[in-house]
Amino acid sequence: MESYFMEVQKVLEVNEKRREEISTSVRELQPVRRQLESLLEKVHTTVGDTKAQEGVLKAVSDKFLTLKPIWEGIDKSIGSDPCERYSQMWNSSLCAFVTCAVIVHWLQSKELLSRDQAKKVLVLEDVRIPLDFEQYLIGVCGAPKELARLAVNSASHGKYDVLKDISRFVTDLYSAFRLLNLKNDGLRRKFDGIKYAVQKIEEVTYDVKVRRLMDDKKDEGDK
Repeated sequence: MESYFMEVQKVLEVNEKRREEISTSVRELQPVRRQLESLLEKVHTTVGDTKAQEGVLKAVSDKFLTLKPIWEGIDKSIGSDPCERYSQMWNSSLCAFVTCAVIVHWLQSKELLSRDQAKKVLVLEDVRIPLDFEQYLIGVCGAPKELARLAVNSASHGKYDVLKDISRFVTDLYSAFRLLNLKNDGLRRKFDGIKYAVQKIEEVTYDVKVRRLMDDKKDEGDK
């Protein structure tokens, strides 16, 4: 029995060493995540400046490319083990990257980024790191909150066409999510965030309509 447990101990030590190596590689995702989120903050300060916003989106797209060697390092550290065994170690960052990618893609095309497109943007195509549908959907759920902020800033700058586009997209996304039978508690909670974003955008849209209506009446009174 002792010899058997000695063998078990060796296996445990190998597994622990592998987990430490993976953890070291995963930590490299954190600065990229912070840099991406910091770059996307500039979207809110470049409302109405098309050239400046294009520059921000280009910088974000270039930053995504820096993920490639990190994913490769994680893949190598995993060795012959299944990636799913360790996916919780990078799950949060991966979902955050999807959120960033969804926002950038929408700003460029006014369309929803698909899961296959997300894998390409996040340079996951040549590694074993999976992007499953739950991770993808959680990432998508994070985008409406930032788009709601952008809606507020767009209204403040008089960019009502942007507000209208955001409203249409987030409302359509909310309706589409309601078609899903969500059994994952975490995903359901994230889905609630879309509902709150819809409500925020509706409030902004209503305020804009009321303000513009009041301005129209004021102009008529001046006449």
